[in-house]
Parts: sequence; structure tokens; C-alpha cells
Amino acid sequence: MNRTQVFWTSGLVVMLAAATWRMTHSNSEPANKAPVPPSAKLAQPVVPPQTKATLPPQPDVGVENEAAADLQRITRLLRDYRTIAGDNPIGSNAEIVAALAGDNLKHAKILPDELPRNSSGELVDHWGTPYFFHQLSRNSMEIRSAGSDRRMWTSDDVFTR
Repeated sequence: MNRTQVFWTSGLVVMLAAATWRMTHSNSEPANKAPVPPSAKLAQPVVPPQTKATLPPQPDVGVENEAAADLQRITRLLRDYRTIAGDNPIGSNAEIVAALAGDNLKHAKILPDELPRNSSGELVDHWGTPYFFHQLSRNSMEIRSAGSDRRMWTSDDVFTR
């Protein structure tokens, strides 16, 4: 064996010995540590009883499904309008409602009377909040319902594209 091999072999043996010693002595308590009296081992901190957290009210899944079905219905109305007029209606909610109700170049009335509207002539969702219409392209429009909290852009919004 040459000198380099002896050096590496002895280094490896020392590292193995140190690792073995460390593993066998890692679970034992140090010798200079003072013993703990038995009464101190039994004393446990007082933990107050856990109170059940109240969950936020869950949305009514049935109403949410109905809202999603209404959005699909409005999406089909917009598709029918595009078939007749060539483009999506543009403008605010009330202007889109007017176009669907016959105020368009073809005078085509596509909007059924039973869809709920507010006093401003806007289509409203199940919670009475006006829908938000956002034209994404000539053939695509996002329709958004504010959901049960009646606030737009929150996690309970129902929308379709």
C-alpha cells in the first residue's frame, strides 16, 4: 500500500468509528446534568380545553347550481344573438339586456320575459345582484354572478365564459 491509500483508509476508519460512537451515545443523558426530581416530571402545564371552531356558513349548493344553470342559459342566449347579429352585444348589463330584448339592428327579441331584472333593467342573479358582462372577444363573453355574499370578485362568485 502506498502512502495515499494508507491515509484514505485510516481516515475512513476514523470516520466510521466516530459515527458509530455518535450513534451509540446520542440517546444517553450527559453525565454532568443534574437529576430531575420526580415531582417535576409529573407536573404538566395546564392546557385550556379546546373549543370547537365555528365554520363559516356554507353556500346553498342547490342555489349555486341554479345560478350556474342560469349563466348557461344566458350564454345560450348570447350564442343565439351572435348567430343573428354576427357579434356579441356590447355595453353595460342594461345595454346588453336591451339588445337581447330587441333593441338591435335585426329587431330580434331573444330575451325571455321571465329572467329576473332590477329596476334599472339589468339582469340579476338569484341574490338580486346584477350580472357582470365582460366581452373577451367577438365570440366570447364572461358572465359573472356575485354569489351569495353579493360581492364581486370573491371566492363564491359563479361565472362562465
